[in-house]
Amino acid sequence: MNEYTIPKWQRELRSFLGIKSGIILEGNVYDEFPRFRYEGSEVTFLDADNMDQTILSLVKEETTAVFFFDPVDGFYCYENSIDAQRKMLSPLFEGYSTNEITKNHGCTVCLMPSEKKKGCRGSAETEQYIWVSEIIRRTMSDKVPYSDKENVIFVLNFASRLDACNLREAESNTMFLNLMAATTAVQTSQLSCNSIIMVVDKYNDIPAWVYLNNPNIRTISVCVPDRNTRRLYLENLYGELTPFQLLSQENYDPGKQFVAETEGLQLQELRQILQLAYKKDIKPQDINLAFRLYKYGVLDDPWENLENDILVHIESKLEERVKGQDEAIEKVKTVVTRAVKGLSGLQHSGASHKPKGILFFAGPTGVGKTETAKALAESIFGDENACIRFDMSEYRLEQSDQKLFGAPPGYVGYEGGGQLTNAVKNRPFSVILFDEIEKASPTILDKFLQILEDGRMTDNQGNTVYFGETIIIFTSNIGLTKEDTNPQNAFRTTPHRVPTITIEDPMVEDTPEFRKKVTAILTEGVKSYFNDNGRPELLNRLGEDNIVVFQFINKHDAEKICDYKLSKICKTIKAEKNIEIIVDGIVDMLHEKAVMERANGGRGVGNMLEREFLNPLASYICTLPDMPSVLKCHTTDGGIEFEVMLNED
Repeated sequence: MNEYTIPKWQRELRSFLGIKSGIILEGNVYDEFPRFRYEGSEVTFLDADNMDQTILSLVKEETTAVFFFDPVDGFYCYENSIDAQRKMLSPLFEGYSTNEITKNHGCTVCLMPSEKKKGCRGSAETEQYIWVSEIIRRTMSDKVPYSDKENVIFVLNFASRLDACNLREAESNTMFLNLMAATTAVQTSQLSCNSIIMVVDKYNDIPAWVYLNNPNIRTISVCVPDRNTRRLYLENLYGELTPFQLLSQENYDPGKQFVAETEGLQLQELRQILQLAYKKDIKPQDINLAFRLYKYGVLDDPWENLENDILVHIESKLEERVKGQDEAIEKVKTVVTRAVKGLSGLQHSGASHKPKGILFFAGPTGVGKTETAKALAESIFGDENACIRFDMSEYRLEQSDQKLFGAPPGYVGYEGGGQLTNAVKNRPFSVILFDEIEKASPTILDKFLQILEDGRMTDNQGNTVYFGETIIIFTSNIGLTKEDTNPQNAFRTTPHRVPTITIEDPMVEDTPEFRKKVTAILTEGVKSYFNDNGRPELLNRLGEDNIVVFQFINKHDAEKICDYKLSKICKTIKAEKNIEIIVDGIVDMLHEKAVMERANGGRGVGNMLEREFLNPLASYICTLPDMPSVLKCHTTDGGIEFEVMLNED
């Protein structure tokens, strides 16, 4: 076996043991790791095991005394019997009384100092973890009890938690000072020295003064297993998982795809996926189903369960809820068609888990951008609530990304996770809407790079969240305004902005030339936004073809929107108040006013109906002594008047 098959961190640790007296192992330290037998220049794979056993495989056990420590159980070692372990550990505790426990089903004995005997050299401290550091320091500098060994190595597991053992600051400093001192003056021969290995989540869990400018200490990063390591692990499966050895073969397509798609996963996660497959009786050729179950928690795929006429259903649903946006709906339908038929992202690498669809809706306010996203969610997933909406105006501050993805450890809100990552974990099959993206802090945009490219994001707690079954939609009205070129504008705190394009005459239908101009201005505005913010790579991941421009609603559609909203108002009043309203006499007037509001989109039409119809209606009903059954509306010079046709008995 080629030596370069061995993970880099193991090769690095093997090289520096006995050279560096202090080694910090950080990163993926809780995983399983491949172990190897070293016989001269020959390297043979043994198995995969935990960090303790992996470190033991890297040292010469016959010439090295290796002790392990964790803050809960104390000191332990891996001699063949309990008695041999006690004999190996007992010299450490000269001058101390100890508490003893066993673990690993009684196969391993652990000792922790419980009391310091009179006359024992060292400090007068009574804190247990200071005694631990003193024991390590004493043994590292004077290994007389282990004179038959060339080296002594201490492995401190969970060293990130040493500082959290209810120590006062002075006690913590004393403990780490002892450990730092233990890394000096520990040369056992000209070519070798004793070593402390501190196993931590991240290197800065150790006080910086311990390792900064300290030539005795080396930090080694333990990375997640690479492709070769994952394939080697699969190749050496045994027991009930033996049939899955097939996945390690490079010419076996399901295995080749599985090895590629599990990039970034730990070996323990790999084993858990295979255990799921075994439990659910999933064969190697269908391993992608087990991976889906591991990622999303369910085997069923709403995308595969869609009916054959779903595209017709989506189109009719969009046309019903969004008026006057035929070109935009057609473009949206193209992206959804790719997603429904499973053809999204095929031009990218096999390991890509890009979202099912990525869309950027640009257009004036109130023209149906958000409504389109909600209609898509209802059409595909059967529930409008499957549209998870984030109002990006709430994320203006530079640190707002912590709300989406979670605060770092030690900060307020860490335990709660991120709003986005939590939402996708709870609902992996959804439409994710980032509304008015231009209002968010530009620093948040960087976070979308990994989501749009790889379809996954690791939250603040280290959990990987997958976006591969979502449609991601951004909305914006970028490009509709520009900064005023008036010189006085330079002195404003907030620069004044002027429209780049407006409807010339609301009472006249927009010409095809005008609509083309809107498309060109908004498309260029979106491109300029990303380029001006130094994010051309994000634009590239979005794809210029996925920019969907929504037009100003035209005259005819403003009237249709008015009719739809007016009908909805009357039905609601009938259902809740039992009042029938006859509006035939005011429809033409409302149409005319709706057309005048079309620059503000459907929202402007709704505001007009509230102002011209609902407010007078509410005032009129309040003046009546009895609740009417039927009201008839008609127009006057002053607006709308109402007439009671029938009162409730």
